[in-house]
Amino acid sequence: MRGRFAKVVGLGLASALALAGCSDSGGGDGGGGDTFKVAAFTAGYGTPVGKSTLDAFVDRGEQLGWDVTLYTSDFDYDKINNDVQSAVTQGVDAILAGFPDPRQIQPIVTAAKDADIPIFAIDGGVEPNDDFVVDITTNQQQIADLTVGALSEAMGGLQGKNVMVIGHDPHVGIATRSRMAEKLLTDGGATIAGGEIKQVLSPGTSQEEALKFVTDYLQANPEGLDGVWVGWDHAAVGATQAINEAGRNDIFVTGVDAVGIALAEIKKNGPFYATVVQDWPGVLDETMQDMQTYADTGDLPEQNFVETDVTLVTRANVNEIKPTDS
Repeated sequence: MRGRFAKVVGLGLASALALAGCSDSGGGDGGGGDTFKVAAFTAGYGTPVGKSTLDAFVDRGEQLGWDVTLYTSDFDYDKINNDVQSAVTQGVDAILAGFPDPRQIQPIVTAAKDADIPIFAIDGGVEPNDDFVVDITTNQQQIADLTVGALSEAMGGLQGKNVMVIGHDPHVGIATRSRMAEKLLTDGGATIAGGEIKQVLSPGTSQEEALKFVTDYLQANPEGLDGVWVGWDHAAVGATQAINEAGRNDIFVTGVDAVGIALAEIKKNGPFYATVVQDWPGVLDETMQDMQTYADTGDLPEQNFVETDVTLVTRANVNEIKPTDS
């Protein structure tokens, strides 16, 4: 009999959760192991979606009898790489990569390949990547299409409009949809305010940074802004705050994620016009099913890249939407 437990390491969280019990899962090889052992990691644990998704993974892994250790950081990939490489050395059956930047985890990828350990990814990029046995994510083009469409509706079309685009290039998904949105906007006849995508430096300060972007722009160009397209909700809330503080009711904002503070803003019928629900619970379900199959049989997913649909949230349906960070 082996104890099964989940540990959260990083961001000051060094506590361990213990559960005693027995398991006869196959340890990733279809049989012969006491417990299916997983090293899970995310560098985005400081974000609401990253935290809620990885915490749910740990909780559900416990319920399945898995031995899960979660490694976290505030976008410190040196720490993540060191922690997970050590876990590989100590012995694991599988790795769960939560919202990783595939450009920054090559030490983990190399260690996993050398040890023949599969990496299952949630939102691990925007195209197929053989570093992962499966990457289940959301459809970035659909996100861009829906949000730009909503912004066009709010502004009465794109032609001749000035639109600020706020992104964060270190996040592959945000960088991808930001550029997709930029293209849709310019193809539709809009001008990008400031001539390029505004780049937030840190997700942790994104609300304040977006507030400053929009405030400074409006001070320099009082009549030169019609909309703000933002790659995620917390920055979109900052843009909304700047518009409200400027006393404007003719500039509209869209975001992505459907976190609680964004839904609250949409309900006010103010500048925040729309956001998008990415079905991370559904993505987690599918990922865990794939991992359980591997634990039981040793079989890996047939497809290594799966995109899931998203849902646009507007004033019309906001009351039916549950916040993704609740």
